[in-house]
Amino acid sequence: GAELDGKYGFPKLSAVNADLTGVKAVPFNLAQREINPRNSVCHFFIDDHRFERLWNNPEKYFGILENFRYVCSPDFSFYDGMPLALKVWQVYRSRALGWWLHVNGFDVIPSVGWGSADSYDYCFDGLPEGGTVAVSTTGCHSAGGQACFEAGYREMVRRLRPDLVVVVGTALDCLPLDLAPVVYLDSYGQQIRQRVGDVGEGARLHGE
Repeated sequence: GAELDGKYGFPKLSAVNADLTGVKAVPFNLAQREINPRNSVCHFFIDDHRFERLWNNPEKYFGILENFRYVCSPDFSFYDGMPLALKVWQVYRSRALGWWLHVNGFDVIPSVGWGSADSYDYCFDGLPEGGTVAVSTTGCHSAGGQACFEAGYREMVRRLRPDLVVVVGTALDCLPLDLAPVVYLDSYGQQIRQRVGDVGEGARLHGE
């Protein structure tokens, strides 16, 4: 029943205008432990092996995901060194699961990922114009990574014209803030580092 988009026939996701006031980002692998999911958005900007099980049996996890305010569409990784068929398959899986979550009643924020310029031929297909989209800055902090991120980000905004971009991860100087409103949410790695820092600070103060 999905509307298929682009030359590879990706299921097309619907736009959502997300209210992210007071929310935090929770990775899928920690979703079951989250004590306040109604004020959280569940995302998949983590290693693929941590959510491959969702592809194999999505309905099994509906009871966990339905508690979240929003769920980002899964973000299966693809890299420039992969064969084209595998890269297209990864994007297809991301769109298919995002669509399946949507038709089962979830408020899905479309996740966007890209590689070098040749990935633009397919990596934005199946994504809606307008609304809220999610991206990640994880792994984009080298000079080459930042250049790739900025180029793809500009192309994403040109094609999709989002009303709001959710950035999961640390801020990048290369991110052009004049193109669309941006909301930053801490990634899993940032949250871990903050917890470690809080523990260390508490231990130091306790010893004073």
